[in-house]
Amino acid sequence: MSKNSKEPKYITSQLNTPMLNYKVYVMSKGEKLLYSILAILIGGIIGLVFYGGLFVDSDGYPTMATYISNTVVFLAAGLFARSVYIPTRTNQLQKKRKNELTLQFRSFLEAIAVSLSSGMNMNDAIKSARNDLAIEYSDNAYMVKEVDEMLSGIQNGVPIESMMNFLGKRSEIADIVNFANVFSISNRVGGNVKDIIRRTNPIISEKISISQEIETAISSNKSQFTAMMVVPVIIVIMLKTMNSDFGAGFSTLPGVIATTIALAMFFGAYKLGQKIMDISE
Repeated sequence: MSKNSKEPKYITSQLNTPMLNYKVYVMSKGEKLLYSILAILIGGIIGLVFYGGLFVDSDGYPTMATYISNTVVFLAAGLFARSVYIPTRTNQLQKKRKNELTLQFRSFLEAIAVSLSSGMNMNDAIKSARNDLAIEYSDNAYMVKEVDEMLSGIQNGVPIESMMNFLGKRSEIADIVNFANVFSISNRVGGNVKDIIRRTNPIISEKISISQEIETAISSNKSQFTAMMVVPVIIVIMLKTMNSDFGAGFSTLPGVIATTIALAMFFGAYKLGQKIMDISE
């Protein structure tokens, strides 16, 4: 997560326009507040499920120490959950944004390929692609804004290959970087740009489609993984509510130690599961 703190949210283009830096995701104040409250509440409640009700008296009634310990447990568990969830959610939002940009870039290439095949030059093809993207997505779509910047660059004498490379560097998406490199080399050596786009478009589109199919294939496994993370909490709640004597065992010193060890193993399994489910580009 140090990368998020080092990388800026925007990078200035050749036209001095602040353009989105896709390499990081910086939460807005509203997002951070919402996710923080959510994480603290859920984390605090889960903490009370496992560690609540300590220091009761001999008759099983809560004491002042019980209320104090419950408050401490709620805050400690909530803040710990927040420290884990905020970076995790940030990564999820960043991956979602890059995935959207990738799909929009595929549509961009397809639109350019069609326009070039109909006899348009590159500049007109990009303008046409911009209109197609706005219809397919919206005027606020990531790739529409990128194409607007490219068109502004063309009007101000900035080479289109430079704009493509700038997008590739900001996105760190392999398909965009590779296309930008091929496009730059072909322009530099006077290659047939139309033929290059015609050849690279289906290759990149197929690669993106395969990635989407893989993501869809493991989506059910991700749902099962999430459900498995909830099951231990539900089991403990059932044990505590259905059998008070068994539930009281969680409040003893051996119970606290066993719970802590079990939670540590549970957390380790969660982090391992996340790595297994993660698909590198």
